Amino acid sequence: MKIINKHLIREKGTEKRVWDEVRIHSQLKHPRILLDCFQDENSVYIALEFCVNGDMRRYLKTLGRPLDEAYAAVVLEQVVDGVMYLHRRGVIHRDLSASNIFLDKDWNVKIGDFGLAAQMSGPNEKHFTMCGTPNYIAPEIAMRKPHGLEADIWSLGCLLYTFLSGHPPFGSNGQVSTTLKRIVTNQLELPRHISNEAAALIRDLMCSDVRRRIKLRGKRLCCLI
Repeated sequence: MKIINKHLIREKGTEKRVWDEVRIHSQLKHPRILLDCFQDENSVYIALEFCVNGDMRRYLKTLGRPLDEAYAAVVLEQVVDGVMYLHRRGVIHRDLSASNIFLDKDWNVKIGDFGLAAQMSGPNEKHFTMCGTPNYIAPEIAMRKPHGLEADIWSLGCLLYTFLSGHPPFGSNGQVSTTLKRIVTNQLELPRHISNEAAALIRDLMCSDVRRRIKLRGKRLCCLI
């Protein structure tokens, strides 16, 4: 349970951001979305389903190796299912990362942490806020350019890369500026052990040209999933 003190957020000047998060939470009901929301006079409560198997970052660390492609495909397809639902509702997540993909007791995927999510008035609306987890943000965000739903699609590619390699694609020993530079110049080195189909899907998801980036028109993006 995430409990937010209303008086405290007023003092910190974060009231709008919190209420944006609450407003988005209140409209989302989907098996891949990890949240529920209610409030009383003093607090806002964001109820999170207990995911006994933790998040994907922790799971990969405990596993000590990358996922095989068959299981990576299962996980990715569930994430895509949730992201497609968000996009149909006009919501861009903007922080899809291994730390925000959770696993319940039955190993079903749940997308969590909507603190950076934004409600869009239309599919072509653009936002300008620099936000997200550095290793997973799209180049248009890294360059502080207008961004839309396509930014989440880039992050899906980063997730698939992470599942199949065991680490994010643009790591640079904690140097955020170096990470962002590698993202902007698309210095992507694909793992040598992955299949041609997996490599092609990652490239399609992580295309620097937003206009050419693959669209989420259906759950199955290619033969990998």
